[in-house]
Amino acid sequence: MSVFKIEKLCYSYDNGKKLVLDNINYEFEKGKTYAIMGKSGTGKTTLLSLMSGLDVPMSGKILYNDIDISKINENKYRSNHVGVIFQSLNLLPHLTALENVELSMDISDIKIKNKKEHALKILAKVGLDEEKANRRVLRLSGGEQQRVAIARTLSYNPDVILADEPTGNLDAVNEKQVLDIFKDLAKNDNKCVIIVTHSENISNEVDTVYNLEKQILNNN
Repeated sequence: MSVFKIEKLCYSYDNGKKLVLDNINYEFEKGKTYAIMGKSGTGKTTLLSLMSGLDVPMSGKILYNDIDISKINENKYRSNHVGVIFQSLNLLPHLTALENVELSMDISDIKIKNKKEHALKILAKVGLDEEKANRRVLRLSGGEQQRVAIARTLSYNPDVILADEPTGNLDAVNEKQVLDIFKDLAKNDNKCVIIVTHSENISNEVDTVYNLEKQILNNN
């Protein structure tokens, strides 16, 4: 059963003069990884914005558990059901990795007795020990900062994880490590992981690739 579904989705800029997304129909299941690919200008990031509820389509629907996301409270949707990892990461650099994750938990109003302990477990899950958890974000490498961004998203346990070019600024080693985290989240935590990417390495590893330019489905 699909946890996330896109039906007849259309989107345009300039009051309808520039059609970016035309009749897009995709389905996503829990326990699987997906890549959305396409050249620059094909609407990958626009689609992610629509899926995350940051923008609204011109026509068509985006369904979460068969409910149109336009019918769901947008704050609850983004702070409980869908986690977004932005290309810019959006971490607070003056805070530690641990504090960034704890803050995300506060915003989502998650009910956990010991938030620090929970945050440390999540950071450990993505490969950051307590020493690195207590470092300010600016003192972490690019790959480590990406892990903090993933941990922050996991802090409120969303069903769907949306990631915008999560390995775009990483070397091959860190790209592989981050991809392994996403694959583990799908396989072992039953998450639906959707990655907007240019990376052929990612497209070769995920379960399903959607090509926006050709609008066809390829199953690996």
